[in-house]
Amino acid sequence: MSRIRKLTERFLTNPKSLHYRQLEKVLTHLGFLKITAKGSHNKFKHKKLAQDLIIPIHNNDCKEFYKELAKKIVIANNLHKP
Repeated sequence: MSRIRKLTERFLTNPKSLHYRQLEKVLTHLGFLKITAKGSHNKFKHKKLAQDLIIPIHNNDCKEFYKELAKKIVIANNLHKP
């Protein structure tokens, strides 16, 4: 199993254990496009989603709430399966 697949599995089981950089890698692997937004916010777009996922970054990490939110969005829209 590749590193990114292991990281994705870890994201789906326990997203709070990931650092922001790892979360960013997983989201881009799942088809999200990262767009740097205003200030400390990063925006992630996906072609299957109507709304963007906006994650504020402080001290090179994000709050656990945003990690859980990203997981909920990925699972609800079935983006984790090829």
